[in-house]
Amino acid sequence: MLSVVNHIGLNITKSKLQLVEVVRESSKFCLENVDEHIFDKEMDFSNQSEIISILQTTLNSITNITTLKSSNISVSLPIQEFLLFQIPFEPSLSSKALDEHLAWEFSIIFPELNVDDFVIRKLELKNHENKRELIVVALRMELIETIDEFCKINNFTLKFIDNSHFSSDLTLILNENKTTLSIYVDYDFASIISYSGKRINKTHRLNITNDVSLSESILDFIESQNIAYDKIYVSCPMEVDELKIKLESAFGKNIEITNPFEFIPTSESFIQNAHFINKPNSFSAAAGICFRKF
Repeated sequence: MLSVVNHIGLNITKSKLQLVEVVRESSKFCLENVDEHIFDKEMDFSNQSEIISILQTTLNSITNITTLKSSNISVSLPIQEFLLFQIPFEPSLSSKALDEHLAWEFSIIFPELNVDDFVIRKLELKNHENKRELIVVALRMELIETIDEFCKINNFTLKFIDNSHFSSDLTLILNENKTTLSIYVDYDFASIISYSGKRINKTHRLNITNDVSLSESILDFIESQNIAYDKIYVSCPMEVDELKIKLESAFGKNIEITNPFEFIPTSESFIQNAHFINKPNSFSAAAGICFRKF
């Protein structure tokens, strides 16, 4: 799961930054830092100078207290900042033809946007009906360049950028012979990913108006899939216990809260803190992007 060098993972939400750092110590990787800082104002992800200013102020606050040992860094961003759509595809297409097809699909789905302004990632889904489908994820090039500029200012080498749910799920142990449902809640937005074994077979996003609508929407999704899930996980950058109770009441099934620090040792210099002890689940996105291999 881990790379061969020290690594920092940042999860940036509209209201805070979460940091997880791992270092190589005595031939193994260890947890070095877990930290969280609340922004003075909500982040506007469309404002380049504001993003850099807020992140720099926050990083200065962290490094005034803690010395970071890593120059490699990866960043997890809110689900809302990514465009996502699902399409069928013909596997006989060449790589160039597939890219052209995706660009055409993008122009149909988002006619007001220019595909050249986005970086696109594609993943093939595992479909039980033998359909060949792709999930397509797009992020604005401008936002990527802004994050990269912040990293260069601070002499970091940027390795990965991903959305918070994909990042969070890197901390899950998926079984090849099991079905898993992963739920990630980020303020007023939620993402649901259904796994068959270790591969995604369906994704769904929804806006949240209240906890009742969230539970009902997730239940509707489960019923529409007609899958008996072996495990259901929930992750959230905020407090998650109340959500867990409400979901268990709605489903009548045990909901597991992920703990991204469960299987990683701590370094000799690591100082346990309230974040690590009381709310490890909220750091699943920062930890997942940190644990990701280069």
